[in-house]
Amino acid sequence: MLSKLKNNSAENLFGLIKQGDESAFEELFRLHYVSLTAFANSFMHDLDIAESIVQNVFVKLWEKRSKYEINSLKSYLMIAVRNSCHNELKRLQHERSYKKTITSEDVIAEVNYSDSGVMERISETINQLPEQRKRIFKLNRLEGLKYREIAERLNISPKTVEVQMGKALKFLRENLLELKKQVYNILL
Repeated sequence: MLSKLKNNSAENLFGLIKQGDESAFEELFRLHYVSLTAFANSFMHDLDIAESIVQNVFVKLWEKRSKYEINSLKSYLMIAVRNSCHNELKRLQHERSYKKTITSEDVIAEVNYSDSGVMERISETINQLPEQRKRIFKLNRLEGLKYREIAERLNISPKTVEVQMGKALKFLRENLLELKKQVYNILL
């Protein structure tokens, strides 16, 4: 079957993919994965993120294959990867600018750690997180693991780690806002 697939154009492969042919999908993936990853890496300058983006594009293509009408599959893949890279760069830029604002972690660094009331309140808030989110948060913030490392350890996708960390940080920001204001006033 693979020799038959190798003679197909990308558009013919997509016709087979739309019918649910997994071997055609694997062939398409094999044909384009390396070049698309290099393309994504030219934007991201991080191979792990580039690989994740390309994999997500292929997953989305497979999941929505019956809904798509694609004239040029190679163009579609390039545009989808480019758009995903731009979206990820925007998200990363937003995350960096957000981290520049004072967060509860900045406050913790400035507060005397002997103030057990502050540390106790932070610990209580962290313990309110759902179990997996708490585990992900602690692995990242306390053990210093990267999202990819956490994903491997917990057998989940890096994107899941990223989403869970975002939710954990949002929860902590919202629930530690009063504490942050109190400590910030002390520091001033």
